[in-house]
Amino acid sequence: MRLVIVGSGPMALYVLKHLKASPEPLAIEVLEASETAGAGMPYRADMNADSMLCNAFSREIPYATQPLIDWLEKQPARELSAWELSWHDLSARAFYPRVLIGEYLQSEFDASCAALRAAGHEVNVRPGHRVEDIVPGASGFTVRARVGGEERELRCDDVVIASGHVWPKAPEIDGVELVSPWPYTNITGLPASAIGVLGSSLSAIDVVVALAEEHGAFTEEDEQMSWAPNAGAEGLRIRMVSLRGVMPEGDFYYPFPYEPLEHITDEAVLAEVAKGPAGLLERVFRLLLEELDHADPSYLTELGQDARTIEGFADAYFARRERLGGLRAVKRDLVETRRSMRERRTIPHRYALLRGHEAFDLALRHLSEEDFATFSTHLMPVFADCYAAVPHLSLARVVALYDAGVLSLHTTASDSAFTQLEGGRVQVATTEGPLEVDHMVDARGQAPHGVAELRFPALVDALADSERPIEAPFRLALASEVGGHVYCLAMPQLLQRHPFSQGLPGCDAMAEDVTADLLSRRG
Repeated sequence: MRLVIVGSGPMALYVLKHLKASPEPLAIEVLEASETAGAGMPYRADMNADSMLCNAFSREIPYATQPLIDWLEKQPARELSAWELSWHDLSARAFYPRVLIGEYLQSEFDASCAALRAAGHEVNVRPGHRVEDIVPGASGFTVRARVGGEERELRCDDVVIASGHVWPKAPEIDGVELVSPWPYTNITGLPASAIGVLGSSLSAIDVVVALAEEHGAFTEEDEQMSWAPNAGAEGLRIRMVSLRGVMPEGDFYYPFPYEPLEHITDEAVLAEVAKGPAGLLERVFRLLLEELDHADPSYLTELGQDARTIEGFADAYFARRERLGGLRAVKRDLVETRRSMRERRTIPHRYALLRGHEAFDLALRHLSEEDFATFSTHLMPVFADCYAAVPHLSLARVVALYDAGVLSLHTTASDSAFTQLEGGRVQVATTEGPLEVDHMVDARGQAPHGVAELRFPALVDALADSERPIEAPFRLALASEVGGHVYCLAMPQLLQRHPFSQGLPGCDAMAEDVTADLLSRRG
């Protein structure tokens, strides 16, 4: 079987991991657009500042050949010291820089390729191959790639699109040109001036910290972080702008392996799925409320009666956060979450939401289009906020910038307008009035895209239904019979109906679904 994998990031790594189950020899071609294969966005060294932290604990990162903590323990002391780490710092509960995670993923990628070759498979990794089209034919596919100034064609039986995140080079909003956060040199190349950051989640925090480290330095003493500008960089002012004007809360303690839930369990959700889509969203939401009542009986009472409705839950959840007060709340939150870790004390409602969203995910593909839209509008913002626990080091840096008078957080309305001013400056309407900055960085994260927006025109033209969201096992339906299959694990397309798919455990599970289907159809 001849297989082409488009991309070489985490999704491709986990596809290679599960292809080891193949009972027959495979001929695998991995095509990577960049000149370095194996790490992928957002972990490549040329895409990230060292200060950008991964929000996945090492113990929760799936592995192909060895766990991250084992790999770290095998690194020479001089390698660890380059990351300001020693063997004593290593912990399965710790957060590490994204670039370090990228080096680990690169190692896992190389080891997976070597393991496949040792098992008798042919594996060719081809960096510098930008795939421009995938053309279905009677006997398989022709993959057209640009290599330098030349076009090359590869013929294969099957294709797995594992091309990862897609970031516009010149993002816009209301016709106003924004700055893309990738590669990070887009950020660090900005002068020390008034810089806006659109968003307030993990991606936005990474941008803020990258700017601060480019134009100044953090120092820490007795858990107290401070920041001072470099000479000539005293004019740096960072203005975070977001719809609700709040940041995700900090990482908190919870037991691992997880303790079982009482109400919104996998079994309970699947039982509701079996009853059919009519009323499914409401029934699963009721399970979530029961779990919250069990975990922390006062929590929903504090939020108010509207929190017991799907339409009112997010508003009540964020209203509580907004009452605590923007960046001042971040300072209080850092103290509380550090105490949670020291005392090994779980924050009950956060644990229920964190675990509950995983069970909730089992119902999403079974919702009607109307209910899925309701979920995306009214419940997904809460789950995204709760899932995005921020490393304490990142929060401490945010607090240091706030204390230094460099960082502020502003709230926009849903219909706030952006305006391009003279000289490239940007103005945005906020609840406090118009805010002007010299540059605005778009740090809102990956946006969902439909299958019709795949950048392979011949493949899109050949689809039976380009409007249909992809579902497990992520095989695209073609209008005409083809000798093989094409699978779509591209992150923007997955997010359209799989909103929790960006984490590495999700990538691993989806890759397993694809390879199981692929190998069963070729067996």
